[in-house]
This record gives sequence, structure tokens and C-alpha cells, in this order.
Amino acid sequence: MEHYFQANPSGPREERWVRIQARGVTVEMLTDRGVFSKGGLDEGTRRLIEAADLTGAVNALDLGCGYGPVTAVLARVYPGVRWWMIDVNHRAVELARRNTADLVPTPVVLECDGIPTELDGHFDHVLLNPPIRAGKAIVFRLYEEARRSLKVGGKLWVVIQKKHGAPSTEARLRELFADVEVVHRKSGYFVLVATRSENA
Repeated sequence: MEHYFQANPSGPREERWVRIQARGVTVEMLTDRGVFSKGGLDEGTRRLIEAADLTGAVNALDLGCGYGPVTAVLARVYPGVRWWMIDVNHRAVELARRNTADLVPTPVVLECDGIPTELDGHFDHVLLNPPIRAGKAIVFRLYEEARRSLKVGGKLWVVIQKKHGAPSTEARLRELFADVEVVHRKSGYFVLVATRSENA
């Protein structure tokens, strides 16, 4: 069975427009079969968008960007932030480029299954709704790569449901980061923010 954390979905294309509304922003976005939450904004991503505070950010990474709703909304809430978007799914990357082409500055969109090492220490914020179905090993690797890619003082924002492993995610983040805070907890959803410090 196919899932969205794969490079080349083999199913037929079926592009459609969906309306995304969050943080007082409304955008029309193209989606397709074989990408995450093709029918519209999923609840976890909505909570991540609503919780994230990117005040003062210069560079931000939308990790596992899908077709691009996090960047499309938050780039309008925080104009001037330079966005990078990464996804393993070729179809999602194509859509993300098209859906964010009107943003200034234009986001950098990469097709990759993680964060390249040349981006170490680059970001003020990394935002992630982890690909649970890809398995814990991949999810935890993404947390490690996110930590490495953050500047000192940078923040990793993660949304995850309790039933999908929020306690183990919190435990792993506390191993990687000295400062971890649960900034949202409601209806089984957790939004955690982990800050990279000088000595951690």
C-alpha cells in the first residue's frame, strides 16, 4: 500500500484546488493523489500553524512540506522570512513549488528525504508534522537532523497526536534538546517546541 512518504507515488494524477484557512489567511492550493492530506488542511498541521511564533525569524524550514500549506500561510503571517521547503515526495515537491511561486522571497524547494548537511546551523525555525507511517526510526532521524540544522537559539516545532507517539517524541526531544516545552495540548494533539541551546 502506498503512502505519502515515498519518492514517486505511482497512482494516477488527479489535481484539485482546495481552500486553506488558518491564522486569518485564506489561500487556494493545488493538491493531488499521493500527497499528504490531499483533501485540505489536516487538523495536526492546522494546530502547528496556529501555534508557531516566528517573530524575528530570518530563515525557516518547512520539513515534510507536502503541497505547501505551512509555508503558504505562515509566509503571509510573517512576511520577509526566507522559507525552505523539503519533502521526499516528488509530486508534493512539484505542487509546493507551484503553490508558493507567488511568495516573496520565493521559497527554496528541495526534493530530499531529510535535511542536507550543508544546511547545518542555518535555520531559526524548523516546522514538522512528522510522517508517522514512515516509522519511528525515520521520524527520530528527522528530529536529529532538525536539531543539527538549527542556529543556536533556533526552535523545532513538532505536532503529533498522543496515539501516534507524543510521549516518545517528547522523550526523544528531551534527549536532543535542553529546552523542550509543550505549547499546545488539546483533543489528543500536542505541539512541542524544542530550542537549541549553546551546550545542547
